[in-house]
Amino acid sequence: MPKPQHNTTGQVYRCLICGAEVSVVRNADGALEPHCCNQPMTLMPQRNPTYFCEVCGSEVMAIRTGPGHLTPHCCNQPMALRKTAA
Repeated sequence: MPKPQHNTTGQVYRCLICGAEVSVVRNADGALEPHCCNQPMTLMPQRNPTYFCEVCGSEVMAIRTGPGHLTPHCCNQPMALRKTAA
């Protein structure tokens, strides 16, 4: 997979040796190149969904979801799903 021009919230990098994963939690320009097991980690095609509170601005990222319908709440209302660039 080609290297992105910038980092985007929700991007997932995986170590192909041990299976460790990291996810970008804040957008930035830069040369993010996570390494694990002395090897560069691989950018995966999936993205972790990020939700935000429209009242206070709190954010959460879903690392793993189950078969149910995830609906995080904050400030007594459902959190909004943050749109991410492809």
